[in-house]
Amino acid sequence: MAGPPQAMINPESISVIVPNYNNRQYLENCLDSVLSQDYSNLELIVIDDCSTDGSGEIIRSYACRDKRIIPVFNGENLGVAVNRHNGILLSNGTYLTTLDSDDIFLRPDKLSREYEVIQAKLSTGIRNVIAFSGIMLLKADGSRLGPQAASIREGEILNHIVRRTCLIPRDFLFTKEQYLAAGGFDPRFPIYEDWDLKIRLAKRNLFYYTGIDGIGYRRHGTGLSSVSPIRHAWWLSRIFVKNFFLLRSERGKTLTIFSRMILRMVKNHLKNTRKK
Repeated sequence: MAGPPQAMINPESISVIVPNYNNRQYLENCLDSVLSQDYSNLELIVIDDCSTDGSGEIIRSYACRDKRIIPVFNGENLGVAVNRHNGILLSNGTYLTTLDSDDIFLRPDKLSREYEVIQAKLSTGIRNVIAFSGIMLLKADGSRLGPQAASIREGEILNHIVRRTCLIPRDFLFTKEQYLAAGGFDPRFPIYEDWDLKIRLAKRNLFYYTGIDGIGYRRHGTGLSSVSPIRHAWWLSRIFVKNFFLLRSERGKTLTIFSRMILRMVKNHLKNTRKK
């Protein structure tokens, strides 16, 4: 007996935005992880930011084979924050998420599990819900390093996100309305632009955990892990100062915890520099 139409199984669509710049070696793995999701009512928006490594050939090939893919090729390099923003504006899904082109959805039920969490909370009268999954750290070759070690916080997590004392959700499921209400990505930040957005989202929304590791976050020589600790500390501090006024309570405690974290980063960097 034939099953019900797909629209009845997944009545609400999900948009996945994948910005790409010169990640050809990881791109197919990324796209396959999205297209193999058991939540099949989705669109995949892939934005290539003037890659020079042949990424465009892969994107065009995938788009020809799967009509759920919307390829976008920039005429100039715009940077990851602008590309994510443009992809979100272009999206048609009821819900959306993002995924860097060197990362993967770790499980085929990642999206469906997050969708179920949102629907369960909405059914109890809870509004402004964002659903997230755990993060598995990967080597450049895709082998697993282990889950990201951080405590899981749910509900109102603004203070914890600002202090960076919990798992910072990434590639979570939310709506375009939630994104726009939070003000979107700030293109002034070359790194941690996603943390800046998450702080503002946490001011207005409640975050809930699926209980699974759903993201494969790849560590390799050209990613965020290659940025110097001093540059990390600088941009973290800039974003902290920008959003400090959003805190509802415990501002003094939060300032102390964050300042100690930055000081440790700088001290460790100086210590390692002397050893060299």
